[in-house]
Amino acid sequence: MSFKFAVESFNGRLTDSDRALVSIILGDPSRVVFQSAQELANQAGVHASTVVRLARKLGFDGFPGLRKALQSETKVAFGPGERVKRRLSKADESSSLAMLIHTEIAAIEAIEETISQAEIDNAANILVGAKNIFIVGRGSAAPLGVHLERRLRRWGFQVSISLNMQARDLAASLIGMGRDDALISFAFQSPNSLHAGYSALLKYSHSVGAKSIVISDSLGPTLRPNPDALLSVSRPDEAELSMRTAPLLVCEALAITLAHMSPERAVGSSEALEKLRADFRGEED
Repeated sequence: MSFKFAVESFNGRLTDSDRALVSIILGDPSRVVFQSAQELANQAGVHASTVVRLARKLGFDGFPGLRKALQSETKVAFGPGERVKRRLSKADESSSLAMLIHTEIAAIEAIEETISQAEIDNAANILVGAKNIFIVGRGSAAPLGVHLERRLRRWGFQVSISLNMQARDLAASLIGMGRDDALISFAFQSPNSLHAGYSALLKYSHSVGAKSIVISDSLGPTLRPNPDALLSVSRPDEAELSMRTAPLLVCEALAITLAHMSPERAVGSSEALEKLRADFRGEED
């Protein structure tokens, strides 16, 4: 059983300390396989017993069992944490630009270890048959929502987007959601990216028969209730940087996959859009 699957399938309660540990483990599993329970606890700012309890809570035979599972699923020598270290060692410490470039390259390379094309396909299958697509985002997730909305509209999908809304307005914007619709929400560790009504939002979409997709960082597997599709990408420096390079690539991969699944729709809508733009330019002339 993989650690990520154990977290996603766990139906009990995860404490804030548990979530902190999960974030560290998913962010850099290649480092955790060499750590003791005490070292991991120190990194998360919790007691070592919390590490052991989390491992048992998730169905492992204590921390050694958890670490063994990580060893079997992690490319230790080429893990994301190790790549970050190697790239940063090559960057000029006096150059913030160079460090940023190397860090983001490492984060992008780590995507393949935390998400698969099969998971992208699963989410795309939900969207390709949806009557309407509702996108919800706030804080640092809002630009991703805007980007994905533009891409989906270009492919001919009916999209409604709600960004940085208070609970009252968000509820009003989603009241039209129904069966055969789809919801896309974002959830990141930064406090302002996850709206307070996440649980109510997912429960409501389920109650009206809409499918849900969540795009997230390592926070995703700990969220409850579970969405119908979770696209979770982790980076080893999540606690230090809040850039959304990897989730942006996931959004783009999702849009491209949709275009491949429904090429006639995508091409037809794109051609109609370009014709309409040309007509508008003609009126301006």
